[in-house]
Amino acid sequence: MEHTTIPAMRALVIITLDELGTSNGPRGWNLLSLLAQNVRQLGLSEESSVFLSADASEVTRTASSHRVTAGKPESWIEDEGRRRLYWMIYVLDRYATIATPIFDFILNDTKINRFLPCSYDLFSKNVPVETRSLSPYNEKQSPIMTYLVNKPENLGSFAYHCEILVIVSRIHEFLKTPVDVTSSSDMAEWRNTYRNLDRTLDGWLQSLPSEYSKISALCHSDPASRVANWFMLHSAYVTAAVRLHSSAAYPTVRSHIFVPSHYAMQRCLSAVQSLGDITKDVLEADGLNLLGPSFAFSLWVAARLLLVHAATVGCPVDSQIDFFIDTLRDVGQHWEVANNYSKILHRVVQRARQGDMNFSAMRRSAYDLVTLTSTARHSGLEPTSTQATSLSELDSIDVFEFFNCPRVSATSNSQSQLQLQPMREPTRNNGVPDPEADWLAFGSPFNQV
Repeated sequence: MEHTTIPAMRALVIITLDELGTSNGPRGWNLLSLLAQNVRQLGLSEESSVFLSADASEVTRTASSHRVTAGKPESWIEDEGRRRLYWMIYVLDRYATIATPIFDFILNDTKINRFLPCSYDLFSKNVPVETRSLSPYNEKQSPIMTYLVNKPENLGSFAYHCEILVIVSRIHEFLKTPVDVTSSSDMAEWRNTYRNLDRTLDGWLQSLPSEYSKISALCHSDPASRVANWFMLHSAYVTAAVRLHSSAAYPTVRSHIFVPSHYAMQRCLSAVQSLGDITKDVLEADGLNLLGPSFAFSLWVAARLLLVHAATVGCPVDSQIDFFIDTLRDVGQHWEVANNYSKILHRVVQRARQGDMNFSAMRRSAYDLVTLTSTARHSGLEPTSTQATSLSELDSIDVFEFFNCPRVSATSNSQSQLQLQPMREPTRNNGVPDPEADWLAFGSPFNQV
């Protein structure tokens, strides 16, 4: 604790990863907070060109010790090692935060000025190369990615994984911004940002090297860690796609101009199906032990999406839910957090199948409880209370709170209708929204209110 060093941070990253793979709880969050503070202290979020140096005996007598802690990297590989260390902490921060919707990121995107890491082959061979540098993010600008330096031939799966999580960060911040779902102007602006992020995701996917498109075949011929990295990359894309599109496909709070979108719903279901297909390839190649807790989180996201779909459309949950539950239990042999996800999902599905409560009622219950606990007091003298909560209610929160987005403004809350029962909008195909009435369609204007 007293001496912050790069080697100590590497060890702490391993401990944090292991802890987050056991439980996404306070121990992991506290370790992440310590890592983030060390990132700031050592200046790891910046591409520094000049480093201060001072005698060790003099450093202890100054208040500026943080400016001379890290020192100048002695070689390119040491410099790249620091870069990779920073991005690994960034990855841990992003997964831990999006798993807990009410949290904010510890590392701020607006203060990041780092090149993406190079491919592992180049790093292991100590070949100095340029990679890709993202322009500083400004939330008032278009979310479409722009680059100051761009050498994609030197990127590997880790760099693309970092980049997709940068996009996830922008999606996360977008969905946390309050919006009035009853205002045509607010919703027009929201739709434009949504489309930009959608294009960003598509652009990122199309930019991947040809090796990525062959991962299913590679899995059976060479199920090594290199291929496993591409599988985890695909799972990260599924997380990003579901995070963005579920907000328009399965909104918790609706209005006459903000209803479930057919386009967004199909994007969600397609992403979940692709993850199921890839997971089957992994299982057939006996490569599940090579995948980390981030893969388990993507399975958790995909499985919950199927439950939200059933709650919204008013249909039985897709049978693929059982495959995800079983796979999470298998992953739980290596990462305990996956076993916990599997148990929660199993309990929720069993309650619905036994007729205890349907998914729509579960989602409504979760929303009501989250809203209740989010209510702020208007006076320090106002009394507080305790709400007794059952395991089934906590399970419902675990499953459905992730999809309580976008965040609605106070004006929106007072005017819109909370509609968590099966849909009453124009539908086709057993409750699926009518694509011809999709408000997300290009060229579809909002009616003035």
